[in-house]
Amino acid sequence: MAGVAVSPVLIGRQGEFEALRRALADGRAGAPRAMVIRGEAGIGKTRLVQEAIQSLRTDASADDPPVVVATAQCVDGGDGAPPFHALRGLVRDLRAGVGDGLLDIASASPGVRRTLGVLVPELAESAAAVAPESIEPSSDVVSDAIETVVERLSERFHVVVVVEDLHWADALTASFATLLAITLRGRHLTVVLTYRSDEVAGRPALSGVVALEARRDIEHLELARLSGAEVGSQIEAIAPGRFSGAGTDAIAARSGGVPFFVEELVSLEGEELPGALRDLLLLRYRSASPGARQIVALLSVGGDDVDHDILLRVSGRDRTVLDDGVREALERGLVTVTATGYGFRHALLREAVYGDVLPGERRDAHRVYADALESAGASFSTLAAVAEHRARAGDVPAAFDATVRCLAQPGSELAPSTTAALWRRLADWWDDVPDAQDRVGGASRMEVLRRAAEYLWHAGDYLEARSAVTAALDLPGPSDPVERAAALWWLVMCEGWISIRADEEALAEADALLAGRTESAALVQLARVRSISGRHDIAALEEAVVIARDAGDAETLAICLTNLAVRFVHDGEDELAAATAREALEVTSRAGGRHRALLVLANIRFFGARYREAAEVFESMRREALETGRERGHGAIATIGLGHALIPLGRLKEAEAHAHRALQLLVVPFDRSAALRILAERDLWGDRPAAYAEKRRMIDDEMRDVLDVPDEDFGWRRLDLLEALVRIAEEPDDRRRLELVRAGVTRESALRAAETQPWVRPWSLPLRAWLVAEGRRVSAADPSLDRGIAQIRDDVMALVSPPTIRGVVPVLVDFVAAALRVDAAFEPRLAAWRAVLAEVRAGEGLAVPFVHLATLHLAEVLVESGDRAGAEATLAQLGDSAGAEGDALVARWADELAARAGLGGDPGTRIASLTERESQVLELVARGMTNPQIGRELFISPKTASIHVSSILTKLGVANRTEAAAFAREARL
Repeated sequence: MAGVAVSPVLIGRQGEFEALRRALADGRAGAPRAMVIRGEAGIGKTRLVQEAIQSLRTDASADDPPVVVATAQCVDGGDGAPPFHALRGLVRDLRAGVGDGLLDIASASPGVRRTLGVLVPELAESAAAVAPESIEPSSDVVSDAIETVVERLSERFHVVVVVEDLHWADALTASFATLLAITLRGRHLTVVLTYRSDEVAGRPALSGVVALEARRDIEHLELARLSGAEVGSQIEAIAPGRFSGAGTDAIAARSGGVPFFVEELVSLEGEELPGALRDLLLLRYRSASPGARQIVALLSVGGDDVDHDILLRVSGRDRTVLDDGVREALERGLVTVTATGYGFRHALLREAVYGDVLPGERRDAHRVYADALESAGASFSTLAAVAEHRARAGDVPAAFDATVRCLAQPGSELAPSTTAALWRRLADWWDDVPDAQDRVGGASRMEVLRRAAEYLWHAGDYLEARSAVTAALDLPGPSDPVERAAALWWLVMCEGWISIRADEEALAEADALLAGRTESAALVQLARVRSISGRHDIAALEEAVVIARDAGDAETLAICLTNLAVRFVHDGEDELAAATAREALEVTSRAGGRHRALLVLANIRFFGARYREAAEVFESMRREALETGRERGHGAIATIGLGHALIPLGRLKEAEAHAHRALQLLVVPFDRSAALRILAERDLWGDRPAAYAEKRRMIDDEMRDVLDVPDEDFGWRRLDLLEALVRIAEEPDDRRRLELVRAGVTRESALRAAETQPWVRPWSLPLRAWLVAEGRRVSAADPSLDRGIAQIRDDVMALVSPPTIRGVVPVLVDFVAAALRVDAAFEPRLAAWRAVLAEVRAGEGLAVPFVHLATLHLAEVLVESGDRAGAEATLAQLGDSAGAEGDALVARWADELAARAGLGGDPGTRIASLTERESQVLELVARGMTNPQIGRELFISPKTASIHVSSILTKLGVANRTEAAAFAREARL
């Protein structure tokens, strides 16, 4: 039988080829793209990707960034798939493409280098100098490390990340692939994912991959079978003129239009067509020499990628004999060369060959592979493969022992889903292994299942975690009270994430099991239990802290201290909360514990209106996360907090940049909503109402569930009120303005309902004072509206007279007082706004956009008082500061006020600054009419006429109606 027959040209895929080439070209040009290619086995997914990448390389110019292709090839291993296999290949490709030096620079931090050293042992030398860290289980650490490297390399190279055969992906690889496709962290980046569309159903780990189909920003290609004509073209390209029309039709019918089967059938060279496709695949294998068949059979047992040295040990052959057998297999198109060894030309070939190996031969081969791998090293990934081979060889006790050794190696915490599966296998094998408890270091079966649940929880699979811990609790027979209490505690943790409630029955049972026990393990669990059960009670939380101290467990103490600090925050005891959170920082070295304690400290400062201090804490958190290689998790949350803290500091452009970075890192809707709120507030102050409306629509139409979370509901309601106030301020029509104020009152009511925690209310005080001021200008026309405005005013005054909640600082009280003086004469208003600005302190108290508003109001009163020079100087200063800080809205209002007041302009300019209605009123003033007369003439109320007259006096820069009439006559209005 001849070697492999492959068409020299790609047949029937022109549209798909062009689509993929566009995605690659966009990535090269600096517009990152992701594409998903799906189709059945043998349909040509890999060939399409290879051809498009080759075309990209061929068409490259000297100015284009060099192309680096990194492939993660997933393998079929079921629950026993080698950990990190696919991602290890990807990192090795990156290393080969850029060299060790650039890869080390791109690693960015000791944490990233340490993670890469676990993934790829040959990189461990550069990571060895990094001090070890107590790492909490998290698959985010691996994804973040690789994404960090990809992102940095993509500044200099066009990085093409290909993840092949995602239908076989373990949870870690599937998570990495979907996250990178969504976030597209990088500059010159293209992400290509392939999978068999008929093999993803029923695979929970692939739920994220399937969810990609709903995303409009990711292009999807479905490769269909070739038509009869296209099969004919493929045959002619492979073997020109060799097949008759009837022969071509027979191959088209037999292959079903699958290109891989066409190639196999063409290679038969006149042999009779086999009856089954499996027989077709085996023809090439069975026609090889006995030596080559043995090598190929061994490769099928070893997996999709077998190292050359391992194959040499397993075969027991002389190197020359092995090389001869491999060379024949290569020539026959059965196998291909990989980075470190050999793999099959197509996964379908491996599946067919593996199925053809006799069961006894398979078991013997698995045993030999286990022996060879065990002698090669003792890494987490290697020992996991040893355990899988021992299990398939039927030696369950040996597989059990290998799994135990595997779980003791570094790396288990980086692949929590895989680690959880290993713990569950120990539990499944328990009855078949003599002295199982002794072999696993004395842990009971309940403890083994509990550990599986713990790793599943860290992987974010809370439902499976609950299933595992429930299985632990349902085990028959007596159990150790401390172990059962630990399992109950993890049940509580699972329920907390699934149903957002504490399982009080489980907490009570755990407490009863632990009460009165004095051993350290019992005290640790008791402290954790009471830190949750007593979450509403300071005394109970303080008791949990005492128990944790007695237990001598630093991490448990940090948990209890942080929970106590949170309770102090709820009760308004900021100083106690801060001191307690700082103590938690002192006792913990783990990233998660530090993150939680720092978050408490940052929020105390933020809601206490100490924005600069809050930004400093968030920035410290962000830098720490970058250093430990946790930007996606802890770092992204810190980045969101930093963005929110920068807005009140007036650093709107920086806040926008941090929000965009967070969106690159995060996929959870709640977190993305928090980042979008930063951008939405930036849009409002940046004078981009359409952009704000688009983000609000996105929340309502695509992310509605996030509004069930109190923080997000409150945050968006607050922005809704701000948007309403901007519209009110912009509206020139009196009737329309009245309707907008009514809508504003409705939005304020919705905001009040969303303020479930009292300490968030000061954040909205300036908005409420602003609404009251706007309402007083129009509410006389509507008694019901007047009552609503009065109620809001009373609520505001209740918060500031005297201040009773953190964050109600003196400058905020002054702002409220000044805003509520809207009906007063200009002298007290002038004094009030000057008092506000005199009280402003950099980085705290009053958010900078409201400082800008206060300055604008001061300028308005200065114009009204006749101090035109003072108003002009104030507005010039405001325009400079607001514009420089990104507050384009207030900067524009400042320019418009200057224009309306005619500051720096001639009489004609001042007249031109009047609105159409104001010009009508001025004409009637010049004719000597009073406000009631003007009202009857123009069908408006006397109060509205009075407001127009006041505005006219301001814009013309005159002191009274007589001067205004004279000005109008001189201007010949």
